[in-house]
Amino acid sequence: MTVRVKTDIDSERFVHKELWRIVVRQREHAANIPKGAFYDNLVSMVFTFHAIEAYLNYVGQRLAPDIWKDERNFFRKEPYRGFDGKVRKILEFVGLPEPDRTIQPYSTIWLLKDLRDLIAHGKVEKNSTVVEHEAEEEAPWAQSKLYELVSNTNAQRAHDDVKAFAQQIHDLARKKISDVWFGKLPFEGTIQHSERTSRAVD
Repeated sequence: MTVRVKTDIDSERFVHKELWRIVVRQREHAANIPKGAFYDNLVSMVFTFHAIEAYLNYVGQRLAPDIWKDERNFFRKEPYRGFDGKVRKILEFVGLPEPDRTIQPYSTIWLLKDLRDLIAHGKVEKNSTVVEHEAEEEAPWAQSKLYELVSNTNAQRAHDDVKAFAQQIHDLARKKISDVWFGKLPFEGTIQHSERTSRAVD
């Protein structure tokens, strides 16, 4: 006779770590197949931004669960409006003064935000320019704003700087968070954990 059971499952999946795996994979793909790597670098950079944003939410949920229950409304008002406000709030919680936005690794967060905003609010780019060239040469194509932001160098910079910035936050947050799953590293380690309880069906 088959016994039927009901299983209650409580789990957490760490989305910021999953997003980081995309970053790592795209960096590897760009290195292994350089032809067309612009697109790997673009994906890597966009997901680096998604990963740091998800990481900030993860830390925020641990440090200030009441705020993060209604984060949409909380981060709608000054002085903590939008992504900028979220970053400032997390820095306050861990006791880290906001760094200079023109100096790495912090400046890279804002480069990535510019890229994310450019893509999220994508519009047709219109350019006008005059280029001097030899008559037998074809005139060059106009360059997109994407090509100013996306490169192999910037993708590697994004990977390294975001990892370093997140580690600064993580080291300080660990002193305030008693959670075995928080770990020592912001993006590596267990991606999910769960607890299960089963009982026989009457």
